[in-house]
Amino acid sequence: MVVPSTDPEDDVEGQVFAVSDAELAMADAYEVDDYARREVTLRSGIRAWVYLERPGNAPTATDDPAHH
Repeated sequence: MVVPSTDPEDDVEGQVFAVSDAELAMADAYEVDDYARREVTLRSGIRAWVYLERPGNAPTATDDPAHH
């Protein structure tokens, strides 16, 4: 899960995996309502799904998690 930040210098190290629609649906079923899946553009330019802490749960929520 990624916690959004307003600091453009913040980043998250990780790995991008190719998953099927069925695997993505299983991940969605596993995650609780505290998280929301959003598609973001990574610094590499790759578009990827991430699970973000839902607004109201995060200490510093933002609408643009593209830098994470």
